[in-house]
Amino acid sequence: HAQQTTAAGIQRDVAAAVTHLRGTGSKAIFTVGFCFGGRHSWLAAAGGHGLAGAIGFYGRPNVGADGAPGPIQPAGEMAAPILGLMGGDDAGIPQDDVDAWDEALDETEVEHEIVVYPGAPHSFFDRKYEDFADASTDAWNRVLAFVERYA
Repeated sequence: HAQQTTAAGIQRDVAAAVTHLRGTGSKAIFTVGFCFGGRHSWLAAAGGHGLAGAIGFYGRPNVGADGAPGPIQPAGEMAAPILGLMGGDDAGIPQDDVDAWDEALDETEVEHEIVVYPGAPHSFFDRKYEDFADASTDAWNRVLAFVERYA
């Protein structure tokens, strides 16, 4: 199903979810995603949704294989704090891209925290939690602290 999604469609889904949540009285709304979802969580911060924050685990920050912009490209449009949790041994996301993402956020003065876990692979938190328990525990604690800080 991922191949059938579009960035515009995902943003429409986020808008609908945010509208629904606001209708229930929710005030501080965060997005969170993993891999493809992490990338789109960050992109949602530039989508005009009024998010309190955007959290992504090992999302690709640069232009995708399909030529679609990644979160680096609209970094100046980010209107919510960003938390990025990355595997330092992720073969699919070069450290140079992670560094470029961090630098782009620095340049645009977007509040952010990009954490790289040395030796941790892609999917260290969801598929390989037991093998990378220390990194996963730290990542989860950072998610909780991030939500508490920006809620």
